[in-house]
Amino acid sequence: MADVFSQKDIDSLLEGAPAVPQAAAADVIPYNFLRPPRISKDRQALLDGIYARLALSLQALFSSRLRAPVDVILSSVEQATFAEFIFSLANPCAAYIYELGEKAGGQGVIDLGIDLAYHIVDRLFGGPGETQDVKRPLTHLERMVVKGMADRVFGLLAESWHDYLTIVPEYSGFESAPDVLQIANREDNVLVANVEVRSATFSGLMTICLPLLSLEAFLQEKPTRYSHNNRASAHERAIGKTMVEQTLRATRLELTAKFPPFMLRARDVAALTVGQVVHTGHPCDVPIEVHVRGRRRFLGALGQSRRYMGLKITHVLADARHEAAARTSRGRVV
Repeated sequence: MADVFSQKDIDSLLEGAPAVPQAAAADVIPYNFLRPPRISKDRQALLDGIYARLALSLQALFSSRLRAPVDVILSSVEQATFAEFIFSLANPCAAYIYELGEKAGGQGVIDLGIDLAYHIVDRLFGGPGETQDVKRPLTHLERMVVKGMADRVFGLLAESWHDYLTIVPEYSGFESAPDVLQIANREDNVLVANVEVRSATFSGLMTICLPLLSLEAFLQEKPTRYSHNNRASAHERAIGKTMVEQTLRATRLELTAKFPPFMLRARDVAALTVGQVVHTGHPCDVPIEVHVRGRRRFLGALGQSRRYMGLKITHVLADARHEAAARTSRGRVV
């Protein structure tokens, strides 16, 4: 044996004291069964890429607007609760709230931080941009000056998400007290990105918060063969388009021609017999409605073609066009 216990070691073991040094315990990460992580590894990799591109765009924006070399470094992109995000903000803060648009839904927050906000104000008004120990909320004038920069930041954020989610930002409000922010419930999960902004005389932190509920379509999406990341060749995309088109053309749809309704007495209905002709009272050129799978799509006129009764399509209903366009945009075929 490599280790030999002496009588003193044996006595120590019997008394309950460790005889040999033990290895350090491994780091244990607690798992919250009530709020399990909702971001998978492949989605996390995409998020890192999205916000890395955003950091490069922000570096060019800050350098041009502040007229000084600026480094923008992405610190982290992680899931948290909205309460944790609020607790992480300094008081006072410089939080700008934006609507995310109809497709994404909800609201997002960009906190530039008091230090970064005053640095932006100082540089835009021609100052040296030196670090200042100012711990008061922004005035109305300072708030509107910094808003122009916040608008550009959220615009770049929307461009970074363009391939995966449509975000149409619209300014909603400003808050200087973290406890007043109400874009989500305290227990709701949010996506928090921490971005560090550095220059020769300044270093500050900017935080971007988006509700995970607004990113549901992105989080639930599964990577496919024809996703943007796989970069399928033009030949493969053409083959896929041809297969989809052939499948659609081979699909059968129920088509129904519906005559205009007319009134008939109950006694006349009871007296109907096989072969009897019912007079509708409508002119022969009255339009006939054409229904596709139970939905009114066209208007037509009755006629005859090769000794068969036929129906000629004369009008496409306007509401049918709008309804079809709306349904096709959501990836459904009706």
